[in-house]
Amino acid sequence: MTLTYERMSLPLTPALNDLLLLADPSQRLVDGYLATSAIYAANDRQGLAGVLVLQRQSDLVVEVKNVAVSPAKQRRGYGQALIQFALQWAIEHGYRTVRIATGTTSLTQLYLYQKCGFRVVGVVPDYFTTHYGQSITGNGLPLRDRLILEKTISLPRLPIN
Repeated sequence: MTLTYERMSLPLTPALNDLLLLADPSQRLVDGYLATSAIYAANDRQGLAGVLVLQRQSDLVVEVKNVAVSPAKQRRGYGQALIQFALQWAIEHGYRTVRIATGTTSLTQLYLYQKCGFRVVGVVPDYFTTHYGQSITGNGLPLRDRLILEKTISLPRLPIN
């Protein structure tokens, strides 16, 4: 699988917006972070495969606000490729920590993020019941709490002469 990444600008195509809503079902919240974020479409030979949204949190911290893979391409390594792109992007832009959040019932995403080296650093109780107008379920359970995960970027040590 080879992906190419294209920096996107607003307004987004309906296809990109639909992908974003797979990962975050609130159009209001998605619209709220897009204007201050770097948005990348990931394409394979067949076309749009995924989307990634990165937002600066501080001089040293960038957050993956949204990452989504087209349903037909899920469970094929695309999500991991998008996360690896985000980590490389963070290094190239001088960030030292990458943050990502997910729901406590989002077991597949939680597994992926931990597989990519992220660690849980916090829990926001009742985040989803407070910020979303409709109830959300994941894996048959009501989604209430948000997990915050981070990965510290380690740069290679260069020899000092």
